[in-house]
Amino acid sequence: MEPVYKYFKPAWKSFYKLIFLMLLILVLACVGSIWGPLNSGAKLKWMWILAIVVDVVIFLYIAIKRATMSLILKDNPDKAEDQEIAYVVVHPLKPFSPNFRESIEIGLANIVHIKVGQNLLQTLLNIGDIVVTSSGTAIEEIKAHNIPNPQAVRDEIQVHARKYTMQQPNTNMTATAAAVNTTTTGE
Repeated sequence: MEPVYKYFKPAWKSFYKLIFLMLLILVLACVGSIWGPLNSGAKLKWMWILAIVVDVVIFLYIAIKRATMSLILKDNPDKAEDQEIAYVVVHPLKPFSPNFRESIEIGLANIVHIKVGQNLLQTLLNIGDIVVTSSGTAIEEIKAHNIPNPQAVRDEIQVHARKYTMQQPNTNMTATAAAVNTTTTGE
């Protein structure tokens, strides 16, 4: 079987509030230049420069925030250590902190429950939060926010997880079958 490595990042459209703020700043700069009391050309130029600089800073924040979060599906049948789902978050503003890079991994065989959470706006934008619970704990271990097409991502993770949960033999069933086999054959 071919190894599968897929990376899921937050959707660009999940930053709708900041994108709306960027557009609002540009609209206010337009309105201010047309009807504002700033009739001098130098003041208009500085207002546009300020609006563009603020928009660029907001865009860079969105790009960095999106680049520093990943939900990773690893399914390599040949390597047991590459049969997991991982959520990785990098905090670029904390370079010397022990929490600079945080990672949570759950083996595909240990996944118990995958839940998709969406509010009304996320449903309209087809983005959502994916929450994964493992067999080791009852708490939600992975919470990946604003993943595009979350139902398809959940289904894909479940398909890969089922391969490993079905391969594990149930020791109680195997022991029971062996005991029944021994009593029926009389050995």
